Amino acid sequence: MINIYNFEDKTGEKCRMKCLEELDVYDDEIITRDYEEDDNYHMEVIKVDDIKSYVKEFLTTLLDRMGIKSNVIVDADDKIFTVKIKSNDNRVLIGKDGKNLSAIQFIVRQVVRNMTKFNIKINLDISNYREKKERFFESDIKKIINEVLSSKTDTKLDPMNSYQRRLVHNVANNYYNIETESIGEEPNRCVTIKYVEN
Repeated sequence: MINIYNFEDKTGEKCRMKCLEELDVYDDEIITRDYEEDDNYHMEVIKVDDIKSYVKEFLTTLLDRMGIKSNVIVDADDKIFTVKIKSNDNRVLIGKDGKNLSAIQFIVRQVVRNMTKFNIKINLDISNYREKKERFFESDIKKIINEVLSSKTDTKLDPMNSYQRRLVHNVANNYYNIETESIGEEPNRCVTIKYVEN
């Protein structure tokens, strides 16, 4: 269960201090949603540790019911939750092109969102599948960027999801004479890698 705590005071600062003191936590150990109403400041609060515990328990139970023995580790960094799973049947959990992995991630995010009404960022990986795929993807992007640098010709990439587009932008930020731009509408939104003179 993920508990949601409610605090209210005259100012945001007083409300936050009351929350930290009563829950006996530091600022990086909570996720908050703030709003003002009736001349008072309101804060809804979830503990990071509660989310970690719930996600671990939820996934362990789900996988157990599927007959899959697993080890689930949940970490939080900057209020983004990373879930790493190792199991006796990674192939089934990952699925073709990571489709099962994406489905499990979607289910976990949705369950937490429905329970809390908070938009909690949860990234799930099984046996480092996404991490390895991300490394290959970044390697491909670096090759394309180097081609753009040598030819000085812009390249429009295939449509990709927002996570992949963000990776392209992040990789490109490490290069001089390169700019990126996302264009188009979902689901056909894509990135153009451009050569620019500095």
